[in-house]
Amino acid sequence: MFDETIIDLLRYGKPAPGHRFADSLNDPLRAIGWSHLRGATRIVAPWQQVISPPDESCREVAQRLARQYRVSSHTYPGFSEMDFGPWQSQDLDELMANPDSDLQRFWANPLESDPPGDESLLDFQGRVLATWNQLLDECGGQHVLMVCPASVQRVLVGNALGKPPQELFQLTTPYAGLSRISVVKEGGGDYRTALLFQSGVC
Repeated sequence: MFDETIIDLLRYGKPAPGHRFADSLNDPLRAIGWSHLRGATRIVAPWQQVISPPDESCREVAQRLARQYRVSSHTYPGFSEMDFGPWQSQDLDELMANPDSDLQRFWANPLESDPPGDESLLDFQGRVLATWNQLLDECGGQHVLMVCPASVQRVLVGNALGKPPQELFQLTTPYAGLSRISVVKEGGGDYRTALLFQSGVC
């Protein structure tokens, strides 16, 4: 049994070279990206620890924030970005420009149009939620910051809202967007989860 657990989900700030499937490409942040992160986290810190997937882009942000607020930093591989295959190296606007593109079909119906990587949406969702339960078991009763990719944030926010998988990519996850999730473990061992707020600056 533990009291309320608060998890703040933070997507890192705008990277260079720009708007593409970059959350798993280890792209460095632009200066404006760091500025966005400072603005997003200033009003909600401090936390008891900062976590991230081992992806360099997220881990760098998590470690920097952990040093700033003098808390520990840990990695969870299960929160790594979804495998989008060759889409990850391409410009998002160019991919979306063709109304008949594979990406457009995936965005419209992600359950029937898998991305060209090795992971389906349902497999990805299962991985993220299993890691989420691990995190709650290990960090129950704490206030934790998770620096994570956009797709991970969608899964966890969608889970808190009770969204079906086919609606996850309809959720907005801006750069430096912050979502706060409250979790309470009830008497039967089940988790009661609620989304408290969402914010974003870009």
